[in-house]
Amino acid sequence: MSINQQQYEQLTEMGISLWQLRNHANQSETASDNSKVYSDINLSELAQKQLFRDILLATKLSIGEISHQGDHLDFGLFNWYFTDDTSTNEIRWHEQQLCTPSITSIAKSPMLKKQLWQVLSNHNDE
Repeated sequence: MSINQQQYEQLTEMGISLWQLRNHANQSETASDNSKVYSDINLSELAQKQLFRDILLATKLSIGEISHQGDHLDFGLFNWYFTDDTSTNEIRWHEQQLCTPSITSIAKSPMLKKQLWQVLSNHNDE
């Protein structure tokens, strides 16, 4: 599908990438395949965890600026998903989506904490 210059400018102004529709469709298929992998989120519990409060400080956000959207947290510039999959203890960032183990798992692992801080530092400047 082709678009004209005016449509391109409007989409760009709204923050929509030309490739978003295609990637979004692929992500939807992937997300539906892995939908059971994401854990339930209790924002009240997270807000009481020191590591989560430190992350809010690092991202210059308050708890009121974050919204709970079903299976993820909406941080505005990125969405944060927590996985229940204990076989992969890794932090992943893909197209403004952060996927991590639970905050409790991250807090217990110096390697995961380091990885999380590196990912947030790299993408906080974008």
